[in-house]
Amino acid sequence: MSNDRRLERAAYTTVEWQEKEAASLFASAWVFAGPVEAFQKAGDFNCIKAGVDPIFVIRDDKGELTAFHNLCRHRGTELLEGDGNAGSMLVCPYHRWTYDLRGNLKGVPNLDQCFPDLALSAYALKPAAIGTFQNLLFVNPNPIAKFDSWILPIRDRAWPHEPGVTPLQEFSPLHYVMKCDWKVFVENAIDGYHLAYLHQRTFGGPSPSDNVWERYGEHMVWFVTDENGVRHSLPAKVRKEYRDANAKTIVGADQADYGGVYYLFPTTLIMASPYQFSVSSLVATGPGRCALRVRYWADPENDDEAFEEIPGFDAESGVISSDHWTIHPLESNDFQTEDVWICEKVQRGLASPGFEHGPIAKGAGAEEPISWFHELVLDRVG
Repeated sequence: MSNDRRLERAAYTTVEWQEKEAASLFASAWVFAGPVEAFQKAGDFNCIKAGVDPIFVIRDDKGELTAFHNLCRHRGTELLEGDGNAGSMLVCPYHRWTYDLRGNLKGVPNLDQCFPDLALSAYALKPAAIGTFQNLLFVNPNPIAKFDSWILPIRDRAWPHEPGVTPLQEFSPLHYVMKCDWKVFVENAIDGYHLAYLHQRTFGGPSPSDNVWERYGEHMVWFVTDENGVRHSLPAKVRKEYRDANAKTIVGADQADYGGVYYLFPTTLIMASPYQFSVSSLVATGPGRCALRVRYWADPENDDEAFEEIPGFDAESGVISSDHWTIHPLESNDFQTEDVWICEKVQRGLASPGFEHGPIAKGAGAEEPISWFHELVLDRVG
């Protein structure tokens, strides 16, 4: 790949580039919205940020899961916050415009006096697209986006874990706030070259020749090949640690041939193993800034990490941040802390006028996936 297909420095540091991403990439991007099991009853909802678009998923009174832009059609007020159950109607807190669970505008206070010519049917909530895969929900701000065409390349390489189907318990989600661009975090996640070096203590490798990323359409899947070329979802050091601890394997996930990390373009990272399962969602929050929300599932016998033991966790805000580290990340014995540390160091380097691209390490177990990623972003943003 020639250097003209590499992302420029401005892509990581400027408002102008962020605005281009919002318009050209995130306005029609599929993002994770939660497991199907979170929507049990009519009125159950969850709010998601898809780029700059606030979206919510809700189960309507006919039992269908639907998604809408979280915007009242009057003045644009966000209708819902967080997650929960909205009851039988959606009521805007500003002027009490009222919608049913299928998004139809049903009531406007002082209608005859203030809006004598208003046709309620013309002001239904704006729909978003929704899709389901492996019992996970994804939404797209573009209502005509085709989920099947996005997910199709990865279908035959799917993980066996299905929250709500596979016997797993969900634990409290983790919220990271990071001083790096979302693309820096993705590039680190799909970089096989750094694993034996940055993560020497936590993963113990593998080397670039003992792991591989495979590309499936816009998506990528990572496998470890550090044992006679046999594909695994975890490095040898981590596999041994789980075995030595007599960790309980997930039914159906102990023998299947599947990857350890799945990158679903643009902002979803899924980690699968015989012992646990997680879905991480990135949100761009500003030039050189992003947030990461991690939802994870495991057998209760395997989970022994309390929030207060996570490096950088602040009990008052519930946020994990480098601002609250009390030990050096390389002493934390936590691979995610190591990743946040290095991504923030990279972002500070990108902010320097002296930055220019160096060479990309060749190989699908090295840095070629970063070239694929740049290609995908540039094809969308230009």
